[in-house]
Amino acid sequence: MDNITIGKVNIDLKHYSGEDLYSEGEIEDRLLKICEENPPEAFRKIVEDNDEWSYLYHLSLERQNIVSWLPIKKDHKVLEVGAGPGAITGELCKLSGSVDAVDLSLKRSKTNAERNREFDNLSIKVGNFTDIEPDLDTDYDWIMLIGVFEYAVSYIGSNNPYEEFLNILKKHLKNGGRIVIAIENRLGLKYFAGCREDHTCAFFDGIENYKIGSHVRTFSKKGLENIFKKVDITDYHFYYPYPDYKLPNTIYSDKRLPFAGELKDNIRNFDQDRLLLFDETKAYDSLLEDGMFADFSNSFLTILGPDVNVLYTKYSTERDDKYCIRTRIFEENGIKKVEKSAVCKAGANHISDIKKAAIKLKERYDTSDLKINNILDFNEDEGRIVFEYIEGKTLENLLDECILSGNKDEFIRLFEKYKTYVEFNTDYPIVDDDFIFSNIIVTDSSWNLIDCEWVRFEKGNPEDVIARAINNYLLPGNFRNEIKEWIDCNNDFNEDGFIKDRVLCENKALSTVRHNIGKGVYDLKYMTDRIAALNFVFQIYEDFGDGFSEENSYKLVNIKKHGPNMLISIPIKDGIRNLRLDPGDVPVRFYVNQILLNDEDVTEKLIGLNKNGCVDIRSCVQKNTMFIFKKGDPHIKLPMKGLNAKAGDVLRIDCRAEYIY
Repeated sequence: MDNITIGKVNIDLKHYSGEDLYSEGEIEDRLLKICEENPPEAFRKIVEDNDEWSYLYHLSLERQNIVSWLPIKKDHKVLEVGAGPGAITGELCKLSGSVDAVDLSLKRSKTNAERNREFDNLSIKVGNFTDIEPDLDTDYDWIMLIGVFEYAVSYIGSNNPYEEFLNILKKHLKNGGRIVIAIENRLGLKYFAGCREDHTCAFFDGIENYKIGSHVRTFSKKGLENIFKKVDITDYHFYYPYPDYKLPNTIYSDKRLPFAGELKDNIRNFDQDRLLLFDETKAYDSLLEDGMFADFSNSFLTILGPDVNVLYTKYSTERDDKYCIRTRIFEENGIKKVEKSAVCKAGANHISDIKKAAIKLKERYDTSDLKINNILDFNEDEGRIVFEYIEGKTLENLLDECILSGNKDEFIRLFEKYKTYVEFNTDYPIVDDDFIFSNIIVTDSSWNLIDCEWVRFEKGNPEDVIARAINNYLLPGNFRNEIKEWIDCNNDFNEDGFIKDRVLCENKALSTVRHNIGKGVYDLKYMTDRIAALNFVFQIYEDFGDGFSEENSYKLVNIKKHGPNMLISIPIKDGIRNLRLDPGDVPVRFYVNQILLNDEDVTEKLIGLNKNGCVDIRSCVQKNTMFIFKKGDPHIKLPMKGLNAKAGDVLRIDCRAEYIY
């Protein structure tokens, strides 16, 4: 077949069979159309306006985070195997001198070319990898396998596909070149906590080592190391993308592992419903304490070849383009440094403002003992600034240690010292809204303020700054909330407003996108309540003037369910005076949403009368009435007097019941 040119990109069809043997269906047609009609700058809005995982996965800026931190240079050659629709191809083109992209699908390759049509250093080769491989160059600086290595069976098809895949790729590396593998961890913590396996969509599939004949396979850290040893690769380095490699916001390394409490962005099930079997943040903290985080990281990014000397990378790409930045801790000539750089061109001014802020804060605190870390390098054209790296514990770490050891006096001493710095020289026209505990490094000799990103060049109110720091520290659901009374602060800070107005602007956070996509998160209580509800037996007692008795009772068998709720229908008989509804014979919570007599709402006439439980206070804020029955014989009496009910009428109760354990 003839080659195709789209923009400046050549698509090589020499090895294309004429048929796409892999496809995700009609979504690929829509992606191609989007890339034909829109520049990449428009993708973010398209993702936010369409509640679909496929759009987020293929078009979001966050996909590039997995490679953009790597030290790829303009004179480097890159081979990308399994490039697909080009989620990271464009970033590789920006960083390198040339990119050869390989993919099985022509349609996906056209999408790749359309979105990257302005790059003259991109060539796409379509066809089976084994057919294309003999024609590939042998001097690549980087070979990228991003979400590809797990499919080696499909690529190679031998008895040892993973080892053979690497042996083939090694032939195409120049001396000192690197192979980069991004892959899920078969034993990732999210899978134990209740996420489905990413490829097979089955619960615990990877943990159980997959079904026989599976076309895909991920590995534990030890499993990958065993493969590397079999192909004589001894120079390799593990990095840990968090929450995973698909949409990472942080890249950790063995030289800079997460701190306790740092891993709190775990509800990331964009594409599938999930269970929530335990608190992943607390579980991660336990693993970190025992030195086991690396074994349970959700994903790995493994570099086969020389180390890149990057310890840590943090992305802030949910923000408005003019605030999107990347923070890297790296080593240069044995010295650690901190680099902040603009992710988008529009962010260059923000980097310049950070430089201005650091200078102004130094002036404000010149006569105090608070230090501002020094600027080592600044490049306005590149949107890049480098600071000195300061070793020490954050104030946040120190406060946490005080809480965990019960040392209230030391906690208050540290907090009061923090307040003196916030309140120092407030007449100087600069205020740091990001003067939070995690941005203060405490050493044996000094307190150091880092990360002067969110400042205003005006006088500020120190109470607002302190309130934001406390709000940021006392996050819901962690151990820190036990000491709220230790901190004296009467001012509330609107954190949501701060994030929306100053950071996101018109953009949506990924948590909002996840919510809009609509995949469920079901914790253990929800699941046990739902299962228990399936076994509820409702008994109806009828009083015709002689009281309630077993003889005048019956069990309901036809109960309609809608979601977690149930619709109970009770036929009215001639002469009936009272009804009694018994929801089971054990302690329960019983929610009444509405009661209808035929089509008339009679909820207010019946609710709250003659029951052996109590109405829960939460009923005031819920759209139902919740009864708590702590004893083993829950029942609600429903008097017919005043309802004008007659034989043949039907009383319908929309309700929900949950066992109390």
